[in-house]
Amino acid sequence: MERIQCMINDEPREIVGVSPTMSLLHYLRDVLRLTGTKEGCNEGDCGACTVVFRDDSGDTPRYRTVNACLVYLPMLHGKQIYTIEGISHDGKRHPVQDAILRNYASQCGYCTPGVAMSLFEASYRHDMKEPWQFVEQMAGNLCRCTGYRPIVECVNQLAGKGDDVFAQKLSDPAMQVESLDYSADGFRFFVPNTLEEALQFKADHPEANVVAGASDVGVIINKMGPRATTFLALCNIRELRKMREDAASLYIGATARLADIELFCQDRFRPLGRILRFFSAHQIKQIACMGGSVAGGSPVGDIAPILAATDATLCLQSLKGGVRKVKMDEFILGYRKTSIAPDEILVGFELPKMDPSARCASYKVSKRQELDISSVAATFYVETDDDNRVTVARFAYGGMAAIPGARAKAAEAAIIGKVWNEENVEVAAEAIERDFKPLSDFRASAWYRITVAANLLRGFYQETLEDRQPKRMYRPYSTLQLEM
Repeated sequence: MERIQCMINDEPREIVGVSPTMSLLHYLRDVLRLTGTKEGCNEGDCGACTVVFRDDSGDTPRYRTVNACLVYLPMLHGKQIYTIEGISHDGKRHPVQDAILRNYASQCGYCTPGVAMSLFEASYRHDMKEPWQFVEQMAGNLCRCTGYRPIVECVNQLAGKGDDVFAQKLSDPAMQVESLDYSADGFRFFVPNTLEEALQFKADHPEANVVAGASDVGVIINKMGPRATTFLALCNIRELRKMREDAASLYIGATARLADIELFCQDRFRPLGRILRFFSAHQIKQIACMGGSVAGGSPVGDIAPILAATDATLCLQSLKGGVRKVKMDEFILGYRKTSIAPDEILVGFELPKMDPSARCASYKVSKRQELDISSVAATFYVETDDDNRVTVARFAYGGMAAIPGARAKAAEAAIIGKVWNEENVEVAAEAIERDFKPLSDFRASAWYRITVAANLLRGFYQETLEDRQPKRMYRPYSTLQLEM
């Protein structure tokens, strides 16, 4: 298939001859003249360009929000997209539009279309049960002039209550498309439907840049232009989104959506479920995946420390070599350099289940609560014997060294064999200064990073005195909490 086939506001579209590095945002605005979708930051931070797509990769179809600025045209292949222009029906406003009017949830209106699309998704979600989910739903939408209380009130009124023509559309058959091989403007995008096709393409084109949600690559393309001419997009391979649990471990597919992993791991693997709440905006987590976060080798990645501290295994696959398993500690070879061979694809992660007696928690320190890269991230894992002496200690950090998930070996050595108490933890915390020589940059100074890294270990000791694998910490979203 050489044409991109999709549906936009229930109208079939075939795209050909347009650069595959054009974003959905610019296609909507510049080609289709659907200018209700706004351009703000152009890097997935503000939510002004939020649209909704129908996701058929799970057990049941559902709507998901996404930042149109980070979605590239070949990724639309086989998708159904709705914009703000497409959510009214028979000349009547959608209930989310009425709720915005009723609650005075808009002033200048620039951000309102994106807000409305996030509310649209919320209307058809039936998994919003915890208070944090109602706040997290809107975490990717900035609104500088209205304030968030009326917007949150809209979420409270609408969540899970959508019962209209759009709810009925979810029972319609999904689009059926062939694999896409699309070339234009000197770029090539291959979007296979099966893992076998993807492995064959990677074997034939080892130089191909592998993307899934493109939430990272998309920012690079928007700000600095493409760094490759050939792309392999894994977004239509359902096999790579699977998650499962057995007696010994959890398996998470490399392209499983972070939003789904967040819910899957709440009680099954708390360190991961805990940090994903503040990993990024809701729209980003709808397309971003663990494979993309780890394979990029970013030294400030939040997920790599979790994998390193919990002794996780990465599954790499090639057409000729089959599946090759690598521990996280062996996966990163240097700055932005991994052990993925040119013909390999990262296909999944094996996370060993933790004994309930083990202590483990993850942390992220950043200037903003959401939508921010960590100044320091850390995950700590500790096992003790019957005498409360430490038998296993893995302290992994992000933002402290050139590689993600760097281990604090001196601190680990200082605590192993010692009684797990405040005095010995203090000795280990002081040893962290020997483990790292971090850089000073615009996110944090070297002194700040060393100080915070040690304080996180001290905090981990205090936090796990009663609950050894704590769930999400409460972090308020306003300075004033009202009983409604």
